[in-house]
Amino acid sequence: MAEKQNWGREVPAQEAWARVGAAGTPEWRHELASWWKGVSEKGVLFHEGDLEADSLVIGPRPLVVSGNVRLKGRLEDGHAADHTLLVVLGDLEVENVATFSAMFIAGNVRIRGLLFGNSYGDDVFCVGGGLKARAIVEQHHHIWVNGPLDVDVLVGDKLTATEKPHKKLEPHEALLPGAFTVEDEDEGDVTDSTVDPKGLLAKLRAGEPLLADTRLGPVEKAIAAVKEKAARGEQATRLGLAQKKLKAIPDEVFSLTGLESLTLDTNDIAEISPRIGELRALKSLSLESLPLTTLPVELCRLPALKKLSLRYCNHLARLPDAFSELEALEELYLDAMALEGFPEVLTRLPRLKKLWFWRFFKMTPGRVQELVDGLGRMPNLTHAGFLQGELSALPGGLAPLARLKHFKLGLDRIPAPEMKRLEAALPPGRLHVGY
Repeated sequence: MAEKQNWGREVPAQEAWARVGAAGTPEWRHELASWWKGVSEKGVLFHEGDLEADSLVIGPRPLVVSGNVRLKGRLEDGHAADHTLLVVLGDLEVENVATFSAMFIAGNVRIRGLLFGNSYGDDVFCVGGGLKARAIVEQHHHIWVNGPLDVDVLVGDKLTATEKPHKKLEPHEALLPGAFTVEDEDEGDVTDSTVDPKGLLAKLRAGEPLLADTRLGPVEKAIAAVKEKAARGEQATRLGLAQKKLKAIPDEVFSLTGLESLTLDTNDIAEISPRIGELRALKSLSLESLPLTTLPVELCRLPALKKLSLRYCNHLARLPDAFSELEALEELYLDAMALEGFPEVLTRLPRLKKLWFWRFFKMTPGRVQELVDGLGRMPNLTHAGFLQGELSALPGGLAPLARLKHFKLGLDRIPAPEMKRLEAALPPGRLHVGY
């Protein structure tokens, strides 16, 4: 962090407040008043007129600037004190802002790059006028804007303004590597992330680029990446669109006829377009946690589809008769609780070898018996499993499971006597416990 610099003359807090009390809106002054009492007891630094510099670091003493602040580089606070305060009675123009305490700008704010607010939910960046910025990254830091808002991207939630940012993105969608931490990936595609405050601040202080290209949204960017690979003659067989707040599959996806893997998990897609049938090279399709009630015939006729996941599709009570036309299907994931019974159409799938049932909560032995009996009617099945949830009792007839090469039981709770019954019903080495 830059060394402390004396940006103004020291004056009593009461004298400085006499100037502050005439600036900004009544709401802005009211918000500032509560902060003023806590940090200005030992006096403040007062800068008369405009302040121009390469950069500005606030602390430990409060700083009041009666005019505008224009910085070529960054504005940062929190130097040598737990709580610091900056009050600008004019406008603020700066490249980047990193704030961990309180900043109050009476006029308008223009940030050419990033506003990074990071605190424990008890600090604020308060603007009496409007705010223009490329991005706001908020980590438990209140950002309050009284006037117009022109912000390309918001990462976070604590933004109070009369207008909305153009886009609200996840850290990995808005920031470059080094400024976020990956929490979850799907075949190499990041689906969940958190801001890395230390990494972000280090890049900001070093003057390194922080923001990803956000002119395209995350969906458009993912599709464009596949197209670019294909245009270069590279393999572009995989597209991940999980957790993208989609209500339908984008039409552009159906032009990617070379796709072999498509992930659409955890979106608000209630209906799969019949155009899914245009993706004839598709080998793997994941539709987990979608509010589907049925599947289109066109999906059931994908000639190359080997793996299909319908986990957590808790509105999908039955599979269509056309499902039997998935002649290449080898592995299937289903939501056990959603099903009305065992889908008999599965017994007509010639190559289905692996069948995994998920979610066993308050399932009666009778319903579980239907699934067990159904597994016994599948001549080519070699692997099956009951995963997630709990069972108080297994059904009476476990013999159909004995023909499997591998039965996986990944439940959170099952009585020990029932486990012994299951072990006795299966040949040695066939039972695998856990996920």
